[in-house]
Amino acid sequence: MPNKNKKTEILRFNTIKEYINNILKMRSSDSAVKKFIKEFDSSIAATLIDAGKLSKEDKRNTVMDEDIVTAVEKHLGKKHLTWQETAKEIIRQNPTDLGKISKTITDHIEKNKK
Repeated sequence: MPNKNKKTEILRFNTIKEYINNILKMRSSDSAVKKFIKEFDSSIAATLIDAGKLSKEDKRNTVMDEDIVTAVEKHLGKKHLTWQETAKEIIRQNPTDLGKISKTITDHIEKNKK
């Protein structure tokens, strides 16, 4: 578990400053870059801590894609998918989960048929 008293330093000042200069072709104040880093470092740390908790809840010592996706959605919001993207996400599930999805859809249709 991370030390709560230690300052989180995930993003680096020079990396952000160079990005703004080189990619955005703009200058930036040091205080603006520091504020940006402070806000996003805390969001990244909270997201990673939650992803770690999710993997441990599944009795794993490896943070997987699904842990990251769930944690990112919790801390940064959900991504709204088009129906094509939704279909791709559903199709890539394992056969057991596809069966559960199919049953849920069938149950929903039956329930709302009335």
